[in-house]
Amino acid sequence: MRASVLLNPRQVEALPNATPFGYQQLQPTVTGPVLQCLRHVLVARKKQLRGRAGQDAMVKKAAKKPAMEAEPKRRRKSAVSSPPAASPQIAEPKRRRKSVVSSSPRPTASPQTGRARSVEEAVPKGAESSVTSARATEPEDRGIAFLRLSAECRPSTTVSQLIYFNKESLTVGRMPNCDIVMDSTRFPQMISRTHARLVTTNVGTPQQEWAIHDCKSMNGVTVNGEAVGVSGRTLRMGDVVNFGKRVVPPEFEFIFEAPQSSGLAEELLVQMKRIADLEQELQKSEKKREAIPKGLKISELSNELACCVCKDWLVHAATIQCSHTFCWSCIDQWLQTKQFVCPVCRKEVTREPVRTRAVDAVVQKTVSQISAEEQAEFAARIKKAEVEDSTSQKHLEDLERQINEALRAGKKFFHINQLWGKKDKETFKKGVNQYPAGNARERYCKLTGMTVQWVHSADSTQLNVALHNVGLGALVDRPEDEIRQRLLMFLRYG
Repeated sequence: MRASVLLNPRQVEALPNATPFGYQQLQPTVTGPVLQCLRHVLVARKKQLRGRAGQDAMVKKAAKKPAMEAEPKRRRKSAVSSPPAASPQIAEPKRRRKSVVSSSPRPTASPQTGRARSVEEAVPKGAESSVTSARATEPEDRGIAFLRLSAECRPSTTVSQLIYFNKESLTVGRMPNCDIVMDSTRFPQMISRTHARLVTTNVGTPQQEWAIHDCKSMNGVTVNGEAVGVSGRTLRMGDVVNFGKRVVPPEFEFIFEAPQSSGLAEELLVQMKRIADLEQELQKSEKKREAIPKGLKISELSNELACCVCKDWLVHAATIQCSHTFCWSCIDQWLQTKQFVCPVCRKEVTREPVRTRAVDAVVQKTVSQISAEEQAEFAARIKKAEVEDSTSQKHLEDLERQINEALRAGKKFFHINQLWGKKDKETFKKGVNQYPAGNARERYCKLTGMTVQWVHSADSTQLNVALHNVGLGALVDRPEDEIRQRLLMFLRYG
C-alpha cells in the first residue's frame, strides 16, 4: 500500500515521479487510522480538482466573450499592419538568443491574417481588466485559506460557494449581522443564530493556522465526522466541515483548502514523521511478540511436574488435600509410615490421596519431547507402577475368595461394635497386617463391619470401642471429628 501526500496540481508537475493526485516516492507501510485518513484526504482532493476545473472553464469562457466583442477594429488593423520589431539581441551569441526567445511569451495567430502575434496583442485592453478580475476571484488565491462548498452539497437556499478566511475572526449563523449567513428551508433553525466562528491565528507567519469553534450551537459543527467543541479544532488541508445536522444530501458541507504557500514542505515532513513513528511502534510490537516464548521450556516444566519425594517425573499422579501432588506409590508409602502430614508443607493429612489424571496427560505430552533415554526410563517407571497395581488387585481377589469360602463354611467374624478380648485383637492385627494399604486392607476391615459408612454414622461410644479394638486407645475421648478422621486413615494405611 502506498501512502500519498496530496499536493496542488501545479506543484505536482514540478516534482519528480509525480502522479496527478500526489507524490508517491515515499512508500512506507501504514495501517489503521492513518490509512483511513489518507484515503479520506485523497477523495476530498479529487473532488476539489474536479470542482476547480469546472470553475476555471466557466471563468475563462466568461472572460473570453466580452474581450472579443470589445476589441476595436482599429486595434486589430494596427496589429495586422505593424511589422514585428527587430530584436536587439541578434548580434549576441546563439546561446544568448535562445534564452531570450525561450523567455518571451508564446505568440498566437491572428484570426484575420494568420500572422503570429504576441499574447499582449491578442488580449485587448478592455478584456485585460475582466480577465484580471476573474482570476482574482478564482479559489487559487494565494495566501488566503477558504472553505469550498462540497460538490455533493444541495443547499436549499443561496449559499456562498467560497468562504474566505480574510479576517482574523468570522462568525457563521442565520442572523443577518453574521459575517457568513446560512439558513435552510428544508430544516428550519438547523443553523443557530450564531452557529460557529472561523479564526485565523499567527497571520503572516510560517506558523499561521486556521481553526473553527462551535458557538454552543444546537446542532453542532463536525470536522471529518467528529464534533467540534467550544475550544475549537485546527483545520488541515482537505478537512470536511459540516454545519448543522448531517443529512443526505448534505446541506452545508464544505472542504477546507489551505493556501498554496502554507508550508507544504512542513506538511510533508509531518506526514513522514507520523509514518516513521508508526513504523517504530510496529517494530517495537514485533520485537515484543518475538520476545514472548511460543511454548514453555522443558526445563521449566520438569520442576513443576516432578514429585517432591522421588525428584522425578510424576507417575500416576495423586493429590492430597493441601493440593500438593506426588507419585501415587510415593505418597502411599509415605502414609503407610503413619506420617499423616504433607511431605512438603507439613499440613495434616486426614483423607486419602486422589488420582489426578489431567496431570498424567500433561506429563505424558511433556516427556514425549525429551531424549529417548529419558523416555525409556520414564516408561520403565510406568511399567513398575502398573505391576504394583496388578499385584494389589490380585491380593484383593485372593482375599475375596478366602472370605467367600469362610462364609460358605459357616464361620462368623467378630463385630467392631463389640469390645474384643486380647485374643481377638491379636487375631485381627495379624490378619490386617498382611495388607499394609489399599483396597485389600479396607476389604479385610469390612469383615468386622468397620467401613467408611460406619465411621461416619457411629456415635461417640461406638467410636471409642473401635479405638480399643484396633489398638488406638490413646485417642479415646478425643473429639469425634478427630476420631473419625483417624479411623478413616486406619482403613487405608493402619
